[in-house]
Amino acid sequence: MATNKTRIGWIDEFKGFVLLLVCLFHIEQNFPNAHLGMWHLSALRMSAFFFISGFLFSTKRFSDFKSYFIHKTKVLLIPYLYLSLLFFAIDPVVYNFALYPKSPTMTVVNTIPDINNTWQYIYWNIAKIFIAGKSSVGAGPLWFVFTLYSVSLLFYFLHQASYKFVNRTMFITVMAIEGLLCGWLLNINHMHLPLGIERDLTILFFFGCGWLCKEPIKKIHSAISAGAAHAAKNTAIVAAIGIASFGAYAFLESPSPNFSIMNNDLGKSLPQFVASSITGIIGLVATFLLASKIPDIAPIRICKGILRNISRNALVILAVHWWIVLILRLFFRQQINQPGIAYIAIPIVALGTIAAIPLFRCRLYKLLGKEKISVRESLNIRE
Repeated sequence: MATNKTRIGWIDEFKGFVLLLVCLFHIEQNFPNAHLGMWHLSALRMSAFFFISGFLFSTKRFSDFKSYFIHKTKVLLIPYLYLSLLFFAIDPVVYNFALYPKSPTMTVVNTIPDINNTWQYIYWNIAKIFIAGKSSVGAGPLWFVFTLYSVSLLFYFLHQASYKFVNRTMFITVMAIEGLLCGWLLNINHMHLPLGIERDLTILFFFGCGWLCKEPIKKIHSAISAGAAHAAKNTAIVAAIGIASFGAYAFLESPSPNFSIMNNDLGKSLPQFVASSITGIIGLVATFLLASKIPDIAPIRICKGILRNISRNALVILAVHWWIVLILRLFFRQQINQPGIAYIAIPIVALGTIAAIPLFRCRLYKLLGKEKISVRESLNIRE
């Protein structure tokens, strides 16, 4: 598939697509007259992202937990803190509290705070960042960066502990299932813990599934590759599995405005939640494995390049697109959220986000824990 030093094309495209769905969901969430069907993907988006993160989990570059911890702190925790504070500092509500009734509802560890002034708003935003692990209102989607950080560290311990068992796969499987069951018990009892521990337990299941599926997916990718024997037959089988999986997802999923992995709100049925998430993930994996076989013609190459760019600039895109949506919500929601007009939010958010990528990758790169690159590199869609 790729060497350790080479990015895996279909993985970046997979991640970019999921992040694109997240951005579109936030637009539809704040401007409901932009009918994009994103509510129907609630059981899929974040589950798929953490699944692919587990697929990419590796300790080959890290000799011990200390080196792994330092690396993850540099690329995840520190950017989470910097960006959360930066976008909190440019949250308009901080400077004009009269806008507060128009801002998104804030929930901090199972509490919807009673906020009556600017100082209370500041206090609860700080609590949201440092206690709930859900970032500030101005950078809400960064909750998953903190969660990825904590789940990665948790899984590192489980991964190392698995060496003590004869059957490592079984150990990881059991731990992943136990995490899901604990997360579900906390969900049905409406219990929320500091630092989002309840969602960590739920997400551990998908992260673990990604790791467990690493070798099978690699074998499937090899089986459908152009040079492999019976590649055409194997490709047809993968296509059939993908179609069947999406069909099952369409049957199983149940859209709910309250569904949120961020809040560990998983619906009313554990089997339905798990089945819909897994079938959706299988469908996406099959789709992007098959897409890796498509001839590299210009339209396909451009689409893949855009998705890869989204993946490479995930931190910037997650924070900036939400801040733009927040600005539109606070100042122009009534004008924008009209039938036929609401869709204008999509190009506004897209253009604003694209414009911000060079700013962060060329000027504010230290906030992201990344190296400085050129404007051209930051917007590159050819790789």
